[in-house]
Amino acid sequence: MKNVYPTGLISRPDHIALNKTDIRIGDTVYLQPKNGPRMAGTVIFSSPVHGCTTYTADAHSQDANVRFRFRLQDVHHVAPRHPMPALN
Repeated sequence: MKNVYPTGLISRPDHIALNKTDIRIGDTVYLQPKNGPRMAGTVIFSSPVHGCTTYTADAHSQDANVRFRFRLQDVHHVAPRHPMPALN
């Protein structure tokens, strides 16, 4: 398994708002490694580390399994595990 840390990720540009900021275990997050294509990973862990929440997600590519450690600013898009029900 390959590990990718925040220093190996391209952060989301400041002018682009994140669609969902309450990331939960089971959500799918889209991250951009510095040396490869954008990847989707499933969040498996979150914990406060040094004053900010650090997340862990597992992703699978054709070459290998990848484990990402990342922060909110590294996320480009979030897809919730369960769609939110519509409010009437």
